[in-house]
Amino acid sequence: MAWTSPTTVNATEGLDSFLPYLTEVSNGWFGRMLMIAIFSIFFVGYLRSKDGDYVGGFAVASYVTFVISLIFWVIGLANGMDFAIVIGITAVSSVILLTQRKDV
Repeated sequence: MAWTSPTTVNATEGLDSFLPYLTEVSNGWFGRMLMIAIFSIFFVGYLRSKDGDYVGGFAVASYVTFVISLIFWVIGLANGMDFAIVIGITAVSSVILLTQRKDV
């Protein structure tokens, strides 16, 4: 498979021309790995700050990843299937968060 040369990208147009090139060259994995990294960072950060609240960490990380993946989808770093997966994860985390029983 032949890839587009980086010399064909007009860098004076800003990130609007570079991000689609980056997505094409990495076969879409650059945006996916960024979203996985963002999810992991927020999940572990919440777990460390709240002493092991996995459900809350899952919900917070999925909400933040949803917002950032929406931006990635608009600018062309993520495709529709990646965004649909993030929406599904956010829906699952919301259901788990709202149906958990907390005995205070």
